[in-house]
Amino acid sequence: MGNKILYIFPESSTFIRKDIGFLSIHYRVITPEHDWKIKSQVPLNFIRQFFFLCRNLRGSGAVFVMFGGYWSFLPALTGKITGIPVYIIPGGTDCVSFPSLNYGSLRKPVMRTFIRWSFQLCTKLLPVDESLVLSGYTYLPDADYPKQGFMYFFPRLRTPYRVVHNGFDPDFFSTDPAAKRADSFIAVAPVSNMTRVRVKGVDLVIHLARRFTGCTFTLVGVADDVIRALSPLPSNLVVYPWLPKEKFIGLLAGSRFVLQLSVSEGFPNALCEAMLCHCIPVGSAVGAIPSIIGDTGFVIASPERKYLEKRFEVILGTESGEQNRLGIMARNRIAEMYHISRREKAFLEILDEIPG
Repeated sequence: MGNKILYIFPESSTFIRKDIGFLSIHYRVITPEHDWKIKSQVPLNFIRQFFFLCRNLRGSGAVFVMFGGYWSFLPALTGKITGIPVYIIPGGTDCVSFPSLNYGSLRKPVMRTFIRWSFQLCTKLLPVDESLVLSGYTYLPDADYPKQGFMYFFPRLRTPYRVVHNGFDPDFFSTDPAAKRADSFIAVAPVSNMTRVRVKGVDLVIHLARRFTGCTFTLVGVADDVIRALSPLPSNLVVYPWLPKEKFIGLLAGSRFVLQLSVSEGFPNALCEAMLCHCIPVGSAVGAIPSIIGDTGFVIASPERKYLEKRFEVILGTESGEQNRLGIMARNRIAEMYHISRREKAFLEILDEIPG
């Protein structure tokens, strides 16, 4: 295959830049500058993407596309026509549908159609977790569907897939385990609107802060207008917008527990980053969260408030020596199972399989 590959995404992010970083060691990686967040720009972006593919597809050995969506259709179609392999990386929202929560790309008929076409046309799917392929869903008692995953919504899909988990650098997320504050909790939730307050479990974090006044809670990633809409907030809860990595790591360093109480997740990066900083994970039983936590923390089976409070009483009753042990186990689990080198190795294996 050629030395050039394309990497396409709806908007840039840290984990996308990590992929591009290790791929760039071995290949010349070409990326577009199209931002698909603004709905009014979607028709224009199709035109821009068409010309981007016309300029760059020739001579490319492969195309990677992060997430299924409008942006994945033309790469998958042109790859099918030209014979250039196209690999789509389902990451979460492109595999789920929660109409009652106004969440999930598959709840939108037009977007769902483009995702289905993309998944059918591409060479292989590279989901970040097996739960995005097909999984039972029991966390919400009134869930819209009994199962989630692209095979549940597209049962006739025959495209092969390979699970490639997200990867992390333990050397970058390295903190002193002795710096932890007792009964401190941190939650990282990119919340730009009120819909995502429930989806990301922010409502539960606020409830816990009000109920457990002797604990301290930190929320990172909440937009200013959402903070204003949620006010007044409990005095033991500090809320930040999105932060630079250095300040973010500083907050993780002092937190004993990390909360990931989302209604739906693919493979939550912030949870793994916090665990690398010796935070004991407390997460909802959705997506990859239970398999990430394993035996290093606590899995929450339901968002029901009384149940959640009882679980927290158990968590807070954990002896300090056991807490230290769990924090060390949490870091070791991510460093061993989800090291960035594993993801790099998987990508290079996939590229090596392409006929030369």
